[in-house]
Amino acid sequence: MGRPSNTAERRAQIIGALVRVMARQGYDGASVADVAKAAKLSPGLVHYHFQNKHEILLAALEELSARHLAALDARLSEHPEPRAQLHALIDFHLGLGADADPEALACWILLSGEALRDGKVRARFERSLSQVTDRLAAIIRAGVASGAFACNAPPAAASALLATLQGYFVLAATARPLIPKGSAAAMTKRMAHGLLGGEP
Repeated sequence: MGRPSNTAERRAQIIGALVRVMARQGYDGASVADVAKAAKLSPGLVHYHFQNKHEILLAALEELSARHLAALDARLSEHPEPRAQLHALIDFHLGLGADADPEALACWILLSGEALRDGKVRARFERSLSQVTDRLAAIIRAGVASGAFACNAPPAAASALLATLQGYFVLAATARPLIPKGSAAAMTKRMAHGLLGGEP
């Protein structure tokens, strides 16, 4: 019986290395040699698993998105009531704590920049954002149905809240001193209260 393939393990190793290197050096500054060094692999082995750096980037986007959504869904499952779910979603994205991942956040901001330049990255980035928007809209619809929220346009409200989250991500990555300590989640909840009505 042959030895099981370690392809998935090696690919995960390479993807993780790109995320770490990108967080420090940006995408343009991350060479395949840098990724190989961070992964403790030879450049040839990196090229065996991925044709080029762009292919690693697309895989990293998929991995970051899947990991993010799995963790978000786990957090939401702890809160059955819509308002508590909304607060949990905001805290998950903007609160500091066990879920905080500075490398993933830095990489996410860089991916948003690559999405402006590259159609394949843009399509996958949009799909990832739409999954978060869908969760927000579902929470808002459930809140309207239960009487917790008053909102005639859940998709528009979800989009506005996502834009706020993304804006905070960019500020946190590029101009953190502009965000008073501990204010991001609290202010976003107040904005949500203004959009959706009910108690904050």
